[in-house]
Amino acid sequence: MRKMNFIALDFETAHANYPCEIGLSRVENGIITETKSWLIKPACFPYMNPWNERVHGISNYDVANEKNFEEHWAQLRDWLEDSVIVAHNAAFDIKVLRSALAHYDIALPHSEYFCSVSLSRKVWKQLPSHSLATLSQFHNIRFNHHRAGDDAKACAIITLKAFEEIGAGSVLDGLKKVGITLKKI
Repeated sequence: MRKMNFIALDFETAHANYPCEIGLSRVENGIITETKSWLIKPACFPYMNPWNERVHGISNYDVANEKNFEEHWAQLRDWLEDSVIVAHNAAFDIKVLRSALAHYDIALPHSEYFCSVSLSRKVWKQLPSHSLATLSQFHNIRFNHHRAGDDAKACAIITLKAFEEIGAGSVLDGLKKVGITLKKI
């Protein structure tokens, strides 16, 4: 039985749905056990949207010698297959994941996901914003915003704090308490 086990996911993108970095944070029994990030040579290389580059600071130079998403997939699949995944603004991150998998003709993982923005809106209704930056400031979480590993870990911490706030015994219990259902990837 899965209790408080999930994977927090974050992508940074070079352009549209082309990832240039992925961050994953593993939560086992309510404890963050590992956080990793990988730079990705995007499928649109060498194009990097200048606005995106200003946001995350990842340049063509940084990714020129990195593996593409397909070359990373064997390791990433170990994190994502048969997992509950959470992302802050999950619609974006899941769209990037689906797009990258489709680009390389890789099957979707058998996983389910939910959104930490939706969760935080239900738990901390009084906040004027539920952005990752606002929630991190509210919870005194220090992180390097717009770097995928740090964002994934901040998402994991916020998700754990939300579940603690509502007295959830498991991910499913917490989601049920706030009326959120898991979606299939």
